[in-house]
Amino acid sequence: MERKNIDIALAILDVLKDAEYHTITGTTLKVAKYFHFTPKQMNEKSKSRKDKGDSITTSKIYVQVILIISQLRKRKYLKDFPGTKSKGVFAITDDGLKLLSLTPTEIKKQINLDLKKYGKI
Repeated sequence: MERKNIDIALAILDVLKDAEYHTITGTTLKVAKYFHFTPKQMNEKSKSRKDKGDSITTSKIYVQVILIISQLRKRKYLKDFPGTKSKGVFAITDDGLKLLSLTPTEIKKQINLDLKKYGKI
């Protein structure tokens, strides 16, 4: 079962609520655990990466997490580790932590308020 991007975004924010720095691979694995993904779901390949090998970085969920992390960065809910822009090491910002104090419904509404400025998650 494919998850909606907004639900993946909520899971990513939940994973990052410890305010520590995380990697894309580590976050993807935690998101998969959050949703109780099966090995089969974890191994579903992204069409754009089918011919690039057989690792987690070619999976649908990995690509989905990358795209959502990019959107959360644009909205200033995530920040890169200093000196590692676009290297896949990031943490939640104070704005991201404030967002987590809202209910899931309010979070979804807030994330989508910036639709015209940043695009859809």
